[in-house]
Amino acid sequence: MTAALLFVVASGIGLVRLGWSGPRMAAAIGWALAAAALVALTWADGAWGLSVGVVVGMAAALACVLYAGWSSPVRERRAAREAPAISIPHHRRDVLRRLAVFALAVPVAFVAAQWLAFGLQAAVRGGGELDSDSVVLTLFLQPVIWTALLTVQLTRARPSQMVAAPLVAAIAGTILWGAA
Repeated sequence: MTAALLFVVASGIGLVRLGWSGPRMAAAIGWALAAAALVALTWADGAWGLSVGVVVGMAAALACVLYAGWSSPVRERRAAREAPAISIPHHRRDVLRRLAVFALAVPVAFVAAQWLAFGLQAAVRGGGELDSDSVVLTLFLQPVIWTALLTVQLTRARPSQMVAAPLVAAIAGTILWGAA
């Protein structure tokens, strides 16, 4: 069963690649197949199944990228028309805004993601012993949650709008931790 699920993960990645240049529905089906196979691998074999499935998915994605790089024609390079301009903040307000964005996106979002991952870990183990699957879940979820928080935050126009995402994550982590 594990070999069949690993084949489904690799096939799903192949469909995702097909969907990049072809029908978009193929990409959606590929993501759904790969995700379902990873869930089934996790259900059947725990953290080992998930890690092997992710490695097979990464290998399939790497093979797709290598094939695309090998088979695509070399493009002709043109000289740059003008030097790129880098905007350096000149006013104190602009410097403070950039520092606020950095502070909200890096340490604040990181801590909120870690807190939510710990809350999910506590909810999974349900007050029992700390087992390896709950530790692996925490180590897997923290960067995923942080990436999601960064995605939400960096699509906002002002730093004041960036506060909501890590705040919701921290509150959810606290609620999960308290319920466990």
